[in-house]
Amino acid sequence: MVEFLESLRAPQCRRIVESLLEESLNLDSLVRKSKLSKGSVELHLQPLLKSKIVSRKKSGSTFILTLNKTLFRKNVQWFIGISDQI
Repeated sequence: MVEFLESLRAPQCRRIVESLLEESLNLDSLVRKSKLSKGSVELHLQPLLKSKIVSRKKSGSTFILTLNKTLFRKNVQWFIGISDQI
């Protein structure tokens, strides 16, 4: 849970997650969709990859980035569960 929260600390990381909600993307498409620079995307992908919120798979000569929706939902469900107690 701590890695999950830490990986979403930066607004750029959250923008990357939002960009990957609908579909998996390669790096160039993610740069265009997120409207972040390539360097910023590469930098802010690191905590997302480390926390496993985003996975990277090689496809030919490029990598495809995918949001781990199962892990994301699991963490969101925890927040929903405790918010029902407030």
